[in-house]
Amino acid sequence: MISLIRKNISLWGYGKALALFAGCLLFSLSSRYGNDLSFEQYIVSAVSDHYYLTYFLIPLVLLSCFSFLEDDSGQTVLRFGSYYAYFWKKWLGTGLIAMVMVTIQTVLILISGIGLNVKNNWLLYQNMVNAELFGELQQWFSNPLVAFIIITIYQLLGIWFVFGLCIWIGHFIGRKLSVKILVTLYILSALWIKIPALQRIPVTGLNHLIILHHNLTSPWRFAVTGITAISLCIFMLLSLRFKRRMKILQYQKKWQGIAAYYQKALITKHHFIIMCAVVLGIVLYKGLGNAYLMTSEEWIYILFYGHGTGYFQVLPFLELLIVNIVPLYLLAIFVEHIISGQSMFISIRTKGRKEVLSGILTVSVIFLILYVFLWLAGGVLGSIFFGYGFNKAAGMMLLYAAGLKFLDILFQYLVMIGVYFLTKQITMGFLILVVGNMLCFMPAHWIKYLPFGLSSMARIQLLDLETGVSVYVAALIMTALSLGLLLLLKSFGYRKLLG
Repeated sequence: MISLIRKNISLWGYGKALALFAGCLLFSLSSRYGNDLSFEQYIVSAVSDHYYLTYFLIPLVLLSCFSFLEDDSGQTVLRFGSYYAYFWKKWLGTGLIAMVMVTIQTVLILISGIGLNVKNNWLLYQNMVNAELFGELQQWFSNPLVAFIIITIYQLLGIWFVFGLCIWIGHFIGRKLSVKILVTLYILSALWIKIPALQRIPVTGLNHLIILHHNLTSPWRFAVTGITAISLCIFMLLSLRFKRRMKILQYQKKWQGIAAYYQKALITKHHFIIMCAVVLGIVLYKGLGNAYLMTSEEWIYILFYGHGTGYFQVLPFLELLIVNIVPLYLLAIFVEHIISGQSMFISIRTKGRKEVLSGILTVSVIFLILYVFLWLAGGVLGSIFFGYGFNKAAGMMLLYAAGLKFLDILFQYLVMIGVYFLTKQITMGFLILVVGNMLCFMPAHWIKYLPFGLSSMARIQLLDLETGVSVYVAALIMTALSLGLLLLLKSFGYRKLLG
């Protein structure tokens, strides 16, 4: 391990240490002059300087990572017994480099503050530059000296964690792609302070891992950073510890069964982009067109509003069709292509029609689950982006809405595929879905139980509104009908699959 540490320090080089020395000295001196600060206040200001940390220290940390990003030779790794042991010791060894960087920074900041008055409190005199920063820090730390110590320790741990993260990324995807990913992450971190919308998204960036006060901007930010760091650390170590076993399982899972073949045909990059475009378009349309909303619950309700019963409105109905029909259209193309275009291949390479049908249904359900997950992400990120926040009540409403949306589209998909098996015309099944959704225009009392479009919040009793049916009744109706259709397809539908 000692030889590995020496090698990494040699690769890191003295040049980066000199660059850190010069850069830290310049930023420290620039933050001293023109500010009426005590010694303790100055060192806190210097160690928390956003421009120094974002535009100098973080790029230098990433540049340091590139020095030892690649793995050593296989012979070197074998000396440690396993790659897991090699990675763990290499990561621990990079902690010395992180300590050297933080030590250089700390010594320079302390030396550059010599001569200032000693006054360990948060009281400022004629200084508005640091007022916002000190206002945040004094809510968490009793005095500047304690803040300086905690911030320095946080930076040490953050730099060390980023080193390990970079080594892990480099091991799995190679140096070239790792550089692109890390540069992208850095750009997002650099833009975080400039774009308020990014600050409302509950995603951890490189800046949150190294800059402590970036986690103090909201009550939930530090928790998000902590959970993300712990989860990444556990995942990194487990992925390396069980790397060989995971590869075997992935290989077996990838090539077993006809469902894997269908998955490649259905879950493609092109289809994923289309679904993302639908979700993003509706989120922006609802967010920009409903500025009067006050709470995150109202946002979720409006996002999944859809169309009610007993009336007709063009835009809400078109919105309902876009949200529900786009994934069904992609599934329709997939089903027609697989069944009509590859029947010979299917009949030869599978055990029977039941396996073919099971594979189609399995992959289709996975596809719909992916689509619903995009809506879950759209609901959370949209609520935060447009300033409504997000709370437990909104989370429960989002789960209700997304669950109903899944059941709604699944039911319509089973109807479409059932009609296709009977008529051999996918267009016919698609038209029946459109007609089924149009039945909501009828001013009849029983129409509120119509399963087509029942995921619309306009038809559900939420937010103390008495119109429509309850969430549980709607879920029961669509679940029961879907199970019935699924049973029919499993029992009789496979007979008309290739005939």
